Amino acid sequence: MFGVKSGKSLDYGIVPFFAKIKRVSDIRKLYNHDWKEDKFVLGMLAVITRSPTIDQREIVRNLLVASLDEKENTIWSEIEKFELVESFWTMVSRHFGYSSEHPTLKKLFLSFIITHMNRKTKIAFATYKQYINRQSNECEIFLRGWLDHSKDSKQFDDYSRQLLLEADKKLEKSLISLLNKKDVEDYIEAESLDIFDKNIITNIVTKMAEEGDDFDKYLEWIDSRKTKHWYTEYENIYCGIENAVKLHQLSKEIKHEGINEQSLNELFKEYTNRYYLLDYYYRKFYYYYDKDNEKEILKKDIKDKVEKLYKKMVDSLHTRWDELIESELENKWNIELIDNQDHFYKNYVNNIIRRNDRDKVAVIISDALRYENAVELKDVLNKTTKGTMELKVMAGSLPSYTKLGMASLLPHKTIEYKNNSIFVDGISSEGTVNREKILLNGHPESKVFKLKDLIDLKKDVARDAIRGKRVIYIYHNTIDDTGDKISSEEKVFDAVESAIYEIDKMVRKLATSLNVTKIIVTSDHGFIYNREHLESIDKLEKLDFDKNKIIESNKRFILSEQDISIKNTHKFSMDSIVDSDKKMYVYVPLGDLRFKSQGGGVNFAHGGASLQEIVLPVLRDFPINNLPKYGVYSYIPLW
Repeated sequence: MFGVKSGKSLDYGIVPFFAKIKRVSDIRKLYNHDWKEDKFVLGMLAVITRSPTIDQREIVRNLLVASLDEKENTIWSEIEKFELVESFWTMVSRHFGYSSEHPTLKKLFLSFIITHMNRKTKIAFATYKQYINRQSNECEIFLRGWLDHSKDSKQFDDYSRQLLLEADKKLEKSLISLLNKKDVEDYIEAESLDIFDKNIITNIVTKMAEEGDDFDKYLEWIDSRKTKHWYTEYENIYCGIENAVKLHQLSKEIKHEGINEQSLNELFKEYTNRYYLLDYYYRKFYYYYDKDNEKEILKKDIKDKVEKLYKKMVDSLHTRWDELIESELENKWNIELIDNQDHFYKNYVNNIIRRNDRDKVAVIISDALRYENAVELKDVLNKTTKGTMELKVMAGSLPSYTKLGMASLLPHKTIEYKNNSIFVDGISSEGTVNREKILLNGHPESKVFKLKDLIDLKKDVARDAIRGKRVIYIYHNTIDDTGDKISSEEKVFDAVESAIYEIDKMVRKLATSLNVTKIIVTSDHGFIYNREHLESIDKLEKLDFDKNKIIESNKRFILSEQDISIKNTHKFSMDSIVDSDKKMYVYVPLGDLRFKSQGGGVNFAHGGASLQEIVLPVLRDFPINNLPKYGVYSYIPLW
């Protein structure tokens, strides 16, 4: 049949094999006129294993995926039925170099694992020498193909775990014993079993618990695992450790150099250059820590150290900032040579619409989006906008809370505090309806939306809603809404991730569907947050304040008509910030201290003068349409 010269081994199974029309049809699709017996056997095995080609790797993978237990493997039953068992093992021996007196599918699978480990590590596997196949390169190609297979890789993972659990974890215990005698570099490239990742993670955690500071090495180990098969399984743990290591590394550098900036301006700028990373690494550590279901490995040795180190380093930063406030400001809130938040509309929005009457500018104001959040957002948006986003900065108003921050971002001649409300040019700035009235005073073609409303509109409806509008303010409230509630403040770092996703989605819609030419993302204020429970020492009493003279207060500020000196607080005259019908002073605690107050959580807070609360981002896109088509770009900003 098919002109193939067959031998005795093939004759026994050939007739039953061709008894089914489907098998005949399948082998005809594979058949080539120059087939010899070995190719014919491969063709039969390919049909039985439902492989589209006569590739040995695919045949073996499809067979193993079905089951490692011959009694349960229906494909193996057909191989036995057509008397191809001997031919199969001959093919495996020839192609992969596997040999065994009593071969089984489970032993074959184990041989691929051990051969890979022997090839990728500097470990002598004397006990498992019989499982090291001769054709190690072909075995590696086979294993790589299985690991990378979108569908079958899960079955590989299940088998590997079963392998380590069998016979009272004999293999796992043996491997751990071998790994513990070696340096991580000796097995950093191995990936057939997740035990290598577990051991690398344990190694880093142990070394850091013992005050090990070879941070570059730890980061190299983690980086090398990012391309390995099991990384996704342990990604949250790896990322948590990575950010913990970077926090320790940065802290070591800062402690060595000292926080020695000589002015508020210098320290403000250095926060935007480097110190913000303290907050970034802390946030990212907890984000991944919270996501992982096996966080026990991080809980004690890593988490406690991260918490203490962050507190220590941020306290040092706050101390220097507070010293400079006391020496420079003299009760008036103004940081020299830093743009103020209340100049935002003039500096950014008005400059765009004044210079080009065709530009349509959208401003996304994300409540409590602090500077370090915006650094991450910038990287995300630059993928959306093809690298056109630039991150600028401004100093927030004081108190750093929503009521004043939102008012400061609107066009205005005067901002006035009266009757516990903020008025902009005589109009209350509370709510989107009033804010739109204020915007219309700045430019008659203005419109206000809530992000959650605009993003859900269909394209045509959204286009109609902004048709003829040149200034669009879009209010977004994911971070502050989560952090301000005691029931959800612990999820504020998750909220930051959600906010970044939501803003990116909005920017995509603005840029691609709504034809907005300029996009700006900014914030009304930042925030401070510590995960651990705050002690009484972190909270200030309000006993020295006359309750009848307190106009407004929260955990991070007290607005009062009373003019007094209070220990551990800064005092600023409100007439240096806003107009008022009465003399008022704002008191903010030093560092990250909170005033004792009723209700709400205390870990998430804002209203004070810390860098985390008042260093505000302004993300804006470059006018790339005006760049020359060829040659060296000579970029001149439009504002």
